[in-house]
Amino acid sequence: GQCPGQEAWECSAAGWRKNLRDNTVTGVTPIPDLDEEVDEGCDGVDLNRNYQFEWGAPLGATGPLIPGACYAGQNNDVYNGPVDTVDQDGDNRLNEDHVDGKDDDGDGLTDEDWLGGNSEPETKFIQDMTEMNDDDGDGASEFKSTLTHHSYSELILWPWGHCTDCQSPDHYQLEYHGQKMADMTLYANLQSSSLYPTSGDFCDWHYGVHGSYCYTSEIGTAFHQHPDDIDHIAVRNLGVGFYIAEIADNPRERADDGLANLSANQLDKPDDLLPLSKGDIPVDICVATGFDYSLDGDVSHVMYRIVKPSRAQSDYGPREWSTTAWSMAPFEVDSSDTCSLGNGDNGTVLTSSLPIPDNIAGEVHYKAMLGTLSGGNLYLFPTNGEYYVLELDYRADYGSLFGALFMFVVVTGFVWGGLAVCLRMMLDDENEKEFMDALIEEDGS
Repeated sequence: GQCPGQEAWECSAAGWRKNLRDNTVTGVTPIPDLDEEVDEGCDGVDLNRNYQFEWGAPLGATGPLIPGACYAGQNNDVYNGPVDTVDQDGDNRLNEDHVDGKDDDGDGLTDEDWLGGNSEPETKFIQDMTEMNDDDGDGASEFKSTLTHHSYSELILWPWGHCTDCQSPDHYQLEYHGQKMADMTLYANLQSSSLYPTSGDFCDWHYGVHGSYCYTSEIGTAFHQHPDDIDHIAVRNLGVGFYIAEIADNPRERADDGLANLSANQLDKPDDLLPLSKGDIPVDICVATGFDYSLDGDVSHVMYRIVKPSRAQSDYGPREWSTTAWSMAPFEVDSSDTCSLGNGDNGTVLTSSLPIPDNIAGEVHYKAMLGTLSGGNLYLFPTNGEYYVLELDYRADYGSLFGALFMFVVVTGFVWGGLAVCLRMMLDDENEKEFMDALIEEDGS
């Protein structure tokens, strides 16, 4: 051992970090280790440098100076395994198409004759377990997010690790989720190669070959932590595993949504809709440019209902409204308009038209739901099951010009005709009275 007589946490040395592969070398020919003792100067392979993606890139002090070579005293702690000696594609050439996602030899095949890596039973098992999880038969793993724990340094690391001054196609998305986990643990969030470059790294392979968002959590403050610290470290990292599981449905889309700052998306409030004109009522939502929204009416729409209180229902409220069904109106892009998000950035206008009849008065309750292209996420505006209330006045015309003239003629006819009849009756009554008076006067004489 490196610290005889000491407890592991009292020893400043890293300890044994490899498996126990027998790497005894005489010249260039491995021979059996007859006494079966471990040669600490050369035996063993660093499993986290034994995966095939970008395996063996010469990276100075972080890997053997000669890829696949192990010499006592020369970077033996990070020995990445032997060079492959099998002609995988049968073209009588060796190692001409490295595992890097490219057709290095231009034969129409990709990564078919690798330089090395995946030589150990432990890494073979991990590779088999990963590639067995292929539900759709496309040859790629269905693992969408992956987490490994290492010690130490209190870091959250993510690809790439094999190159410096480089970025992966998902750099900002990987960084976004890394920062979320760094905030949970109070760790630092780094691209792996920013700490130091490595080749044949597990996360580079899992992301580079299978597209999985892979993270390394460097826990603790020592290779061998004091037992009194373990409970605290475990609690501190508990949420990270749950977070990885939460984003596993579609980590890129979830990162895009987060980067788009969903809190800045704004649905029109009732005051924004006033004054109301006749016809359908337009309701807009301003969404961030990077938000991966869907226009599928099943997942993206405005939900609305019309409430018409009456005098007989003066206490008409949420209890009665709950029985009123919601209707849906889909969104479409309004390319003729622009909008400003809550953070001041420009956004995209999605508009929906609510087919509310003009001759209805009361209240319109409305809220919106936006789905993403994959259908994996649904967002409500406003949140927490709330909705906006729009006071709706009667908007229909009270009659046409022809109708008004017709009513004027009718009313005039009735009024003036009735007056004429009354006058006629009054005159008739007066004439009849004079006639009766004359008769009475004649009889009296």
